[in-house]
Amino acid sequence: MTEQVLVDATVGLGFERYVQSVADSVGAGIEQWCCRGDHPMEAYIALDRTLPRFPGREVALLWEETCGWALAVETRSGEDLIVLGYLGEEAVASPEVVAKFAVSVDSSGHRRLRWMTDRPLADSDRTARMLRGYGLAAT
Repeated sequence: MTEQVLVDATVGLGFERYVQSVADSVGAGIEQWCCRGDHPMEAYIALDRTLPRFPGREVALLWEETCGWALAVETRSGEDLIVLGYLGEEAVASPEVVAKFAVSVDSSGHRRLRWMTDRPLADSDRTARMLRGYGLAAT
């Protein structure tokens, strides 16, 4: 296992295709997501929902190559987002699993899925292999 994902053109393309697939699965339009395919790889997907515990704040999915997906809310001050929890150790979870995670907090504020509250450490070699698969499938 390496500390960061070894990025080549296929991994970068695969990452963009993967994030697009996740964005599609959560109903986010092209204007609601962005990603960076070089080091450090990361993504942001704005969700069309709010949480009762954080009224008036946007909810988003974040992805980092070292830990995968997190559900977060915007702050009022423009500082870093408040991470509510992590999906798990699988950085490249299927878009369907990520979509379930995105709505796993119901309107009363209760979690319907088990989350990780501590930041996981993803296997970077596995992450690269899985993203490369998305890149090869896109060509």
